[in-house]
Amino acid sequence: MSNENIVPIYAEGIHVMDNQGNVNLVLIFEYLDEDLYYARLVKKGGKELLEEMKMLMENMQKFLDEEIIEINGKKSRPIVQDVHIGFRGDLKRPYIEFYITFSGPIKKGLNKYDNWYEEEIAEYDYEILWIFPQNFKIRDYYIAGEGKIIGIGNILVVHVKKGMKVGKHEWIEFEVI
Repeated sequence: MSNENIVPIYAEGIHVMDNQGNVNLVLIFEYLDEDLYYARLVKKGGKELLEEMKMLMENMQKFLDEEIIEINGKKSRPIVQDVHIGFRGDLKRPYIEFYITFSGPIKKGLNKYDNWYEEEIAEYDYEILWIFPQNFKIRDYYIAGEGKIIGIGNILVVHVKKGMKVGKHEWIEFEVI
């Protein structure tokens, strides 16, 4: 990020897996931007905006490349497909959305998603949402935060509070019926 006065205030990761094990992930980061850095950049458009978006994508890809993601023991590499900058009703409240894909082999019966990343302290509140197909049932999970399985057992929602220790190894076990 090019402006030090931009403060992260909230994030959300929305994972949607299909029956073949393809995951579409939308990562949304919300900020407080009192100096209107992103508002000016988006209004101006052109080369500077494209360079910022390219830098955001490259930085997110580097961050993702440091993680290890496996589905049923097979490594999967998340790829940043695109990025979008928008505003939450106020030019001082920009958000950045990353569109990411990854996949892994799925089988009938028990399956497991594993994610290893550097342990850290959450700098802001965030939410993780996993939506599996209706014929998938979440059986168990370990993700830092307060979580619950909802829907017909195929949706996981986890809320993480600022200051919590997160990372190292997170996982979800799910059954394909």
